[in-house]
Amino acid sequence: MTKADWRLVVLFLHVLGAVVALGFSLTYGLWIALADAAGGDRRSFALHAISWIDRRFTTPAYVLQAVTGVILVLLVDVDLLRRAWLELAIGIYVLLTVVAITSYAPAHRRQAALADALARGEPAGAEYEAAASRARNLGIAVVALTLVILGLMVVQPPLWD
Repeated sequence: MTKADWRLVVLFLHVLGAVVALGFSLTYGLWIALADAAGGDRRSFALHAISWIDRRFTTPAYVLQAVTGVILVLLVDVDLLRRAWLELAIGIYVLLTVVAITSYAPAHRRQAALADALARGEPAGAEYEAAASRARNLGIAVVALTLVILGLMVVQPPLWD
């Protein structure tokens, strides 16, 4: 295979990773809204299902983004790290990774634990609502940052180049 062929393969994997990561992420809020409306075991099930999907698909896809992104930079003959849109996208990616690991994941785990308590009939309603609000806000931030990266990748604006 030629270098151009490898670029196409890696670009395909990069786009596939974006579709999987963003696609699943965009559905999480819908799952939780439906589950909160249903309450009980369904809330707990939905939150644990999201965790299961996140561990097996979404997080690996975000990792694939980093790996294929680095490979693409190495395969392309121009100095992409001198492109402002790419520098900004990489910075946002690092920020969203830090937020996801240090804030969103623990908030989601707390929300799931409280949903389990509610499913068992334990009084945790107000605490659950606070945890759900925090997780929702952090989830929105992660998705918004991902959408900004997607926009930068597609449009490749000149910015300060």
